[in-house]
Amino acid sequence: MNIVDSFVACLTTNTPDKILAFTYPDADHKINDKEFRDFYVNKASKFIKKFGLPPKKEWVFKYDPQNNFDRLLVRIPVFKGYDSALNLLKADIIIAFPPPQISDKIYRYEIEDEYIGSTILAAPQIIDTAKIRN
Repeated sequence: MNIVDSFVACLTTNTPDKILAFTYPDADHKINDKEFRDFYVNKASKFIKKFGLPPKKEWVFKYDPQNNFDRLLVRIPVFKGYDSALNLLKADIIIAFPPPQISDKIYRYEIEDEYIGSTILAAPQIIDTAKIRN
């Protein structure tokens, strides 16, 4: 729980590089790639700033000993309803841990968000500069 609290504190304060201390070295690209890390931490921070964090008793913890990848999932329901400024219906932060024999650190997280219409905070695009010709 301490790792989750520390990770969420980094999301809340919008400090992307600090999440690395709480994540598995071979983590998801949203953690290891700086551009993605900055984008998704900023997005989570904006949601938390606008809607706040729910009390921990509303966080959902799912432990599945048979799952070899997402052994422990923590779902933090940040928003559910309708926000007309963003056309947002739902925003959850999902934090995933591998089996304990692999690591006790986070290896993946998602921002599961649903929108009405076309107002979506887009992820950064990866551009292969080697393919760009002058």
